[in-house]
Amino acid sequence: MGLVKMKGQIFLVTSILIIIALIILRTVTMQTDILPQNNLADNFKSLKNEIIKTVDLSISSDEDVLSNLNNFTNFTLNIYKERGYTQAVSYTVSKIANTTTVNVNISLVFADSYLSDSFIINRTVFS
Repeated sequence: MGLVKMKGQIFLVTSILIIIALIILRTVTMQTDILPQNNLADNFKSLKNEIIKTVDLSISSDEDVLSNLNNFTNFTLNIYKERGYTQAVSYTVSKIANTTTVNVNISLVFADSYLSDSFIINRTVFS
C-alpha cells in the first residue's frame, strides 16, 4: 500500500524537475540581443548633427565658432578612436557682417568602410 500512496508524490517531483530542466534549457539556449557597437552610418549621422548643433549653439551664445568646433572635434576624435574609428573633420569659418558660414568636410572610417560628406552651414543673426 505504501507504493500506491507514493505515485502522486513521484509524479509531482518529476513534473517539478522537468519544469526546472526546461527553464534552465531555455535560459542556456536563449540568444541575447547584441547591439552593434560599430554602426558606421549612425555614428556618422550623429557626428554630422553634432557639428551643426555646435555651430548653432556657438552663434546663439555669441561664442567663438572656430574655438568650439576645435574643442568638439578634438573630443570626438578621442571618442571615435577608442571605438576603432578614424575621423577626419576639416572646416573653414567665415563671418561677414551678421552672417556666419562654415564649410565642413567630414569622413568617418571603420575597417574597410567609410562615409564622407561636405556641407555648408550658413547662419544669419538678426538683431
